[in-house]
Amino acid sequence: MKRLWIFDFDGTLVDSEVAIRRCYSQITEELIPERLDYVKDILIGPTLEETTNLILTEKNSHLKEKFMERFRAAYDENIVLQTPIFSGVDEVIRHLKEAGDHLAILTNKRSYPTHKLIKHYRWDNLFDWVACMDDFPQAKNKTDLLNLQNIQRSEFKEVYLVGDTTQDGLTANNHHINFIKVNYGYGHKQDWSKIKIFEAIDNFKALLNL
Repeated sequence: MKRLWIFDFDGTLVDSEVAIRRCYSQITEELIPERLDYVKDILIGPTLEETTNLILTEKNSHLKEKFMERFRAAYDENIVLQTPIFSGVDEVIRHLKEAGDHLAILTNKRSYPTHKLIKHYRWDNLFDWVACMDDFPQAKNKTDLLNLQNIQRSEFKEVYLVGDTTQDGLTANNHHINFIKVNYGYGHKQDWSKIKIFEAIDNFKALLNL
């Protein structure tokens, strides 16, 4: 039996922090410059809507739709392709696929930029499924999103969820899936004390040793 690898996207497979933060900063400077300092420390990984709410606060909630619309226009068409792949990722996922394992993506990232990057990296044929939050409006979080994928655990020797934030870890724990934490990601300032971690890795190539 083969294994199933479920990967987070931003902060795990791709280093999107600089591009996304640049876009958030650009739109914030245009619409609400007094919140620009806050953007410098935001966590990259939550949905666009969640992050927009945090940047604007209740006081500026009337700007929400305009902020999100401008972000999508700027990021989707131009900034998104400035996103590099983390070291070793391309080599490892191709190796796992060639070995017969099953690969999937579970991400808060919107579907359009996710698939645009997958096509850009020529990963089109590597993943069995790609689950993006905006494709499943009934999902409130990644735990719900994974529920909707109807994984048949009996079909796989092992199932791993690989991610960089506590939300990824909580999703894996809620589904009793082995959670692999990538230490190079964006969740290093989060409280990990309540997350059960199967393995923590500093380099993506360490997955080949499991």
